[in-house]
Amino acid sequence: MKTFAARNGALDYAVIFFLISFWGWCTETALFLLRWGRLSDRGFLTLPLCTIYGSAALAAYFLLGTPQRGRLGPLWDRASALPRGKGAARAGVLALYFLLACLPPALLELSVGVLFRKALHVRLWDYGYQKFQLLGSVSLIFTFLWGGLITLGMAAAWEPLCGYVRGLSYPVKRAWAVGLSVCTLADFLFNLIFLLATGKPLRLF
Repeated sequence: MKTFAARNGALDYAVIFFLISFWGWCTETALFLLRWGRLSDRGFLTLPLCTIYGSAALAAYFLLGTPQRGRLGPLWDRASALPRGKGAARAGVLALYFLLACLPPALLELSVGVLFRKALHVRLWDYGYQKFQLLGSVSLIFTFLWGGLITLGMAAAWEPLCGYVRGLSYPVKRAWAVGLSVCTLADFLFNLIFLLATGKPLRLF
């Protein structure tokens, strides 16, 4: 029973990872279209997935949990129990969570950005044009944006999303998780071979 529960929980996180990765790809594509007026193939994969979004969300969850029930849960409970200033105290907990939530995506962007640039000689993104940036891979502005998105998502959307995924049947979750994992791995290998053969990443548009 414990083995099944652990396997089912792993499938839940896999499905959530792919859902958030797909949302990230859609968001970036839409914002780029609105800002520049043309479509841009986002990310390294050919599939409509920006896996750094799913990775950052899961990393933040495993490290911090949600503001209400995670590592800052006791502070949230104390803030909620105050007779006065409850709103301000909760805002303070969210502000602390926001600062901590900035770290996982910043570390991910730095490590992935440097790895691709050093090992494969390709830039998946470049913040070099911004004033406050590190190695072109991490931007202070976008780090704060990451922190805000994670804080908002964990405070308001994480539990409903988890509830939806947990409500799916085991065969459906297994088909989604296994099928998307195989496709993503094949996609990554195909794009890696294309990059090594041509010296540039594959772009559909």
